[in-house]
Amino acid sequence: MGRYALLVATGEYEDVRLSRLRAPEQDVERLAAVLEDPDVGGFTSVEVLRDKTDYEIRRAVEEVLAAREAEDLVLLYFSCHGLTTPARRLYFAASNTVQDRPAGTAIPRSFLNEQLEDCRASGRLLLLDCCFSGAFVEGFKAGETTVLDDVGTGYVVMTASNAYEYAFEQDSLSLDAPQASLFTDVLIEGLASGNADLDGDGWVDVDELFKYTQGEVRVRRPDQTPQFFAHGSSQPLRIARAGGAPGRQLRRTASYTSGQLLVSRGFRAAAEPVCRTLGPMGRRAVVFVDRRPVELSDASAIVAAFQPDDPRDSLGAGYVRDLVQEVRRDAGDGAASAVAVARGAIGGLVEAMRDGHNPVRLMRGVTAAAERAGELIREAAEPLEMPDVPALATAAAGDVEIGKLIGHVVAATGRRGPILVEESKGFGLEYEIGRGMRLDRGYASSMFVTDTARREAVLVDSRVLLKTGPLPRGLKTVFGNVGADQSVLVVCEELPRATLAELVRIGMKRPVVAVVADPDHLNRLQGVVGGSVLDGNLPGGSEILRSLGRAVKVVVTERDTVMFAGRASAGDDAAGLIWAGAEDVGKVERAVRAVHSAAHEGVLRGGGVGLAEVGARLAADAVGTAEEIAGWQAFAAAFAEPARRIAENAAITVEDLDPSLLDSAGVARVVVNAAARTASRFLLVG
Repeated sequence: MGRYALLVATGEYEDVRLSRLRAPEQDVERLAAVLEDPDVGGFTSVEVLRDKTDYEIRRAVEEVLAAREAEDLVLLYFSCHGLTTPARRLYFAASNTVQDRPAGTAIPRSFLNEQLEDCRASGRLLLLDCCFSGAFVEGFKAGETTVLDDVGTGYVVMTASNAYEYAFEQDSLSLDAPQASLFTDVLIEGLASGNADLDGDGWVDVDELFKYTQGEVRVRRPDQTPQFFAHGSSQPLRIARAGGAPGRQLRRTASYTSGQLLVSRGFRAAAEPVCRTLGPMGRRAVVFVDRRPVELSDASAIVAAFQPDDPRDSLGAGYVRDLVQEVRRDAGDGAASAVAVARGAIGGLVEAMRDGHNPVRLMRGVTAAAERAGELIREAAEPLEMPDVPALATAAAGDVEIGKLIGHVVAATGRRGPILVEESKGFGLEYEIGRGMRLDRGYASSMFVTDTARREAVLVDSRVLLKTGPLPRGLKTVFGNVGADQSVLVVCEELPRATLAELVRIGMKRPVVAVVADPDHLNRLQGVVGGSVLDGNLPGGSEILRSLGRAVKVVVTERDTVMFAGRASAGDDAAGLIWAGAEDVGKVERAVRAVHSAAHEGVLRGGGVGLAEVGARLAADAVGTAEEIAGWQAFAAAFAEPARRIAENAAITVEDLDPSLLDSAGVARVVVNAAARTASRFLLVG
């Protein structure tokens, strides 16, 4: 059984004699959202036509009705000017309708009636929010239908007015008013809130919906009379779920949009395979690459390959892809946890909007909660101890061997020591300890980036120029003494704008990166890479070559510079270089970044339990208006999602998760902030 809707809204007209209507655009957006909501309308497909010509509307009506099967329910909705002729013929205005020539430029009532009569769907509902829409019943032809217990049957028409009345845009006739239509506004209110479930059976059927709508419209405007016509109706047509039983707490009118529901639906579809990978017993997801199924366990690979079955899910899937990329860039680890938190937050926020809360005020609550969560994470974090490094690295990589190897490397370099990862030609894991250094200075310009996806500049077998004071111009001559393909790292105390521009131009022909650092950093660097710290003018010829240091590998981001200078007595400047096969490079990088993050910001209980504990404390700290608190609470509740999914994937309860597991507090902070930004982005969808 399928449920299909076509919503036609026309507010802009080429004929200036037909006044512009603001209500249709607003009405159709809100009605589409309610119908698409899986917990309310649950419609399989909702198509919206805005300001289309009569030909486009007729074609769409015919396509949606002709494709239906006997067990289907189909709903048509028109919000536009209704036009009647002296002979009492009713037409529905399209964008190209000529007011006094509707027969050739508008949608005739007879066309809609014939199409609905010929449609095979057992349930057919036509909603008309137009002036004089009650005229549709004149000449109505009865027809027989097949009885289906689970849907209800029949051909039903609900109109905003009788054959002689105008339909009102709140306090004015159908003119240029900013408010929504009274009829559709009440209709949506009854569906979204559940108030139209008059018998309390958990469903809103068309009979109840009409009684509710007629009563509310007549109370607010006695001179508007909604009409109801049913032919061949053996059982009530169920339009929406209301939920609960008699005495339940009714919802307020939903505040979400159809766009938000589309994002939510697509986000769930793309998030599910990512969440299945969470934890030590995380599963592999099967996605199709070039129409062939492939097993993947990495969040980045999954979202890159994921193609939704329904094209409407593409937007929400894009949210998941952006979130994974952001977390991988900022923390290395935690992408799947961020997806789980964001998914839980979006679900909770949809519920809040279903209860009528304003999305902008909800967003303020989410933003405030994320800020407070950062404080709570810092308070809950414990220092990372050396014996805990292998366990933390194992949890981040999902691989015991990688965890052990990183434990050995960190034992030599220290918890904050520089470690670089490089892809090897083989399949095993190897490492080397030597001289190296981490500098808390990044590149002077993003123009030096060599890997745009990771926003990194990577130099291999690089020469290093160290310079106190301002770096002078004329570098092209100096660089001419260095091999044409040789990469160069420039670290200087001052970098004038003109010199930076010159370096950027040189960087278009060879790998070059410039970093600005203090004199004490330059002196320490000289002890790592060799060469000399230059002052004054730069020498030329062979002298410049002798003054340059060397580095096996350098990775520069916008925040820091990490270099490995090669084998030697490590001393105080120990660094590690790890070689891993292509399939393990990403795992090793995630584990290294998790360890460094934990070294700076501490650790929480692992398996998502620490994050869930922060969420519980966060919920208790909620402040603000009622709507801000609703957003705060929806976000805080989502912190329990990673632990729940990890336990679910391992077929255990959260209470049975390994208490020795650890998570980086720094990664947790990135997860929370990224999920909050995703939730805020979702709330601002119009």
